[in-house]
Formats: sequence, structure tokens, C-alpha cells
Amino acid sequence: MFSHLLGHIEGVWVSQSNQLEGIMHRVARRCNFTVVSSAFHQFEPHGTTGVLVLAESHFSAHTYPENNKIYLDVFCCSPTFNAEKCSEIIVEEFAASGSTWHVISRP
Repeated sequence: MFSHLLGHIEGVWVSQSNQLEGIMHRVARRCNFTVVSSAFHQFEPHGTTGVLVLAESHFSAHTYPENNKIYLDVFCCSPTFNAEKCSEIIVEEFAASGSTWHVISRP
């Protein structure tokens, strides 16, 4: 069984790609993901989207600084992946004031 973590965090202002990329890589290290590729895009006047392609699948984030929110998607096929722990690491690394999460079990 694989886990798919979907959700959003709030109370954060992330508007630049380099900021998002740095935080996502810290999360990836702490969650023991193997990053094999990445892509980030900067929107004007602010906001960014990014994805880390993982050997285990993917980790994506889409920021909405005007709403102080970031929407996230983490799919991991590692048998050691702990979705609850990953969500806690994300909240901590982004210094979010709140979050909402859904975990979907994938056969």
C-alpha cells in the first residue's frame, strides 16, 4: 500500500521560487526522499510553483502568497513513508500556522 498526502498549509508567505525550492529540499532530506529532478516556475508579481521528482514518486507545491497558503501533494511508494510525520515536517519547515491534510491509500 502506498500513501498519497494532499493538503494545504496556511499563515505562510512564500513568493519566490528560490525560497520554495530551498524549503522543499529540506523537507525532502528530512523525509528521506531521493530527489532525481526538479522544476520551479516564478509567477509575476509573486507566487511560485515547484515539483521535486523523486525516485519514490513526487512532491509538488503551489504558493498563493495573496492568501498566505500553499497547496501540497506528496506521493511516495516507499514502504517506510510516514504521511503523518511528513505533514508535521512540512508544517515545521514552512513555519505554518495551520494545515489541513488528507491521506489516500493507493493499492
